[in-house]
Amino acid sequence: MKKALILVLLIIAFLAIGVGSYYRLAQERLKKRLEASANPPVTVSVADVIRKPVTERLTEVGQVVAQQGAMLSAQASGIVTKISFHSGQLVHRGQLLVELNPGPIPGELQEALAESRLAQVDYQRAEKVYAIHGISTAALDKAKYTAAAARAKVTALQESLNDTKIIAPFSGLVGLRKVNLGQYLEKDQPAVVLENLHHLYLDFTLPQKDSVLVHPGMPIQVKLRLGSKVHRIDATIKALSNEVNAKNRALEVRAELPKDAPVKPGMFALAVVPKSAPLPQLLVPTVAVSFNTYGDFVYIVTAGRNHTLVAKQVMVKTGPHFGEDVAITSGLKPGEKVVTAGQVKLRSGDTVRINNAAKI
Repeated sequence: MKKALILVLLIIAFLAIGVGSYYRLAQERLKKRLEASANPPVTVSVADVIRKPVTERLTEVGQVVAQQGAMLSAQASGIVTKISFHSGQLVHRGQLLVELNPGPIPGELQEALAESRLAQVDYQRAEKVYAIHGISTAALDKAKYTAAAARAKVTALQESLNDTKIIAPFSGLVGLRKVNLGQYLEKDQPAVVLENLHHLYLDFTLPQKDSVLVHPGMPIQVKLRLGSKVHRIDATIKALSNEVNAKNRALEVRAELPKDAPVKPGMFALAVVPKSAPLPQLLVPTVAVSFNTYGDFVYIVTAGRNHTLVAKQVMVKTGPHFGEDVAITSGLKPGEKVVTAGQVKLRSGDTVRINNAAKI
């Protein structure tokens, strides 16, 4: 009887131990599944830390200007009676563009011409009479200066008549017409812009401390964004100002652009000036760096347990920017992998999954 009881108790004990072990194993498995579902690997994109020689550059904003350009206007007021050009037309030097109603000026000019001819004839007669001592020197001088005053009056009226006309001062391309027939045009009111696009330049300024970096004939690069495309244009320094601006301590620089450059006067562009010879730098994409007031940092990807990948936050010090990359002066080594996308979801120690093809 005692043996049977002991056997039953042993069986019950073994069953209890087995059930307990199974329960603990099930709980551990459940815990691992819960942890895995609570902290799944974060999908990120990465890039390698590389070292390569790069040239430090200085970037300044400039404005495109034409070789010759002017806003044309009349030197007198009046009603527009004639327009001799179309918007966007190529015109030549001396070509009539706009003519205003001259009013009584043509009639006054004809009268002045007649008076001038008469005064000249009187002066010639006076010279002949004076030669035979028929008149005094005072009478000859009066006739002489009367003729000169008459010619001056003619010149003044001719200038007044010319002020009612807008003439192209140089050959070039006109912009949009700003006047219409019958419109009353005020003196100095803009009528049209004329640009000589044969040569285009980029004007920009450099700080006083960087003025020694440039000289005439030096090649530079000009960057211009048109739509979604960034154009990189090779240009040449044409001239430097002979003084530094006393207000902002900057030197004005003019660079000549190639004839096929896709630019127009008035556009803004970036002048990229080399500051030094190429030097080896440790580079990472700028998007990989989180810039903060308390310190800049990146996430690097390292090997973890059980063939997993783990993100680790690393404090870094940054240097100059080179296009889409930034130099790292301390904190990283060549060959390390930095996270370039997905950092917002990361914490140091999180497991990650690399997918450079995914848009994160």
